[in-house]
Amino acid sequence: MGARVRRDRRHAGRPGFLIALPRVLDGLLGATGPAAGLPAELGPDLGALADPALPAFQRSVLDLLAGGGGGGGSTGLTAVCMLLLGALAVTTDFRTGGVVPTALVQPSRLRVLAGKAGATATVALLVGAGLVVVSAAGLLVALTTTPDARLALPAGEVLGIWARGLAVLVLLAWFGLGLGTLVRGQVATIVVVGALVLLEPLVRGAVALLSGGTSAAAEWLPLGLGSLASAGPGAGGLLAGAPFGAAVALAGLAAWAAVLLGGGAWSFVRRDVV
Repeated sequence: MGARVRRDRRHAGRPGFLIALPRVLDGLLGATGPAAGLPAELGPDLGALADPALPAFQRSVLDLLAGGGGGGGSTGLTAVCMLLLGALAVTTDFRTGGVVPTALVQPSRLRVLAGKAGATATVALLVGAGLVVVSAAGLLVALTTTPDARLALPAGEVLGIWARGLAVLVLLAWFGLGLGTLVRGQVATIVVVGALVLLEPLVRGAVALLSGGTSAAAEWLPLGLGSLASAGPGAGGLLAGAPFGAAVALAGLAAWAAVLLGGGAWSFVRRDVV
């Protein structure tokens, strides 16, 4: 008798649940729709990024950092690889002891570091040249497969996007080189790079949340500067509201790289190589 009563109670609750289910699903679909939680002014910008005929889409394809997922202000694979390129270029010598014979052959440690900076810049430029070819091919495919689509950017702007992208790749490699020279330990340097990649977006989001979007302090963090300098504010999306332009962002990233390289050079000269 008691079991039958409990079973009847369970069945009695089902009609109410079934009646409420469509409303719950409608609410979830509304909350997770494409424009959920986004400001209304971002809708046109994000839509422009999906139309190959519009300049914003073409800029995003030509952006060298966007090829590795680094467009829109985030840190992509290309940027991380450049940081690790510079970091591993110097920490590998410290780990294997190769820096000792190098210092014996070339007593000037500043020249040793300058040589590593030149080597990392050369590799970064070669990688960037490959990315230029890939981005040009990607844009060509997008334009040829879209009816009535044509290049909407002047040649000067296209070359400018590529030139800034190449400069950003070199500066990120030098950033990693300076960081590796300061830290010296290979594993520790990789951990620091990983922490920077993971924590910078969180810091930027926290500053924007706490300040109500009125503070631009977090815009001067290095990886965000690299994304803005490469893509430019004309790329649309989340970078459209940047408080300064690509030239200022490139100068800020250059300042970060100069500070780290300067600190690394001072440490390399003053400390023992082993």
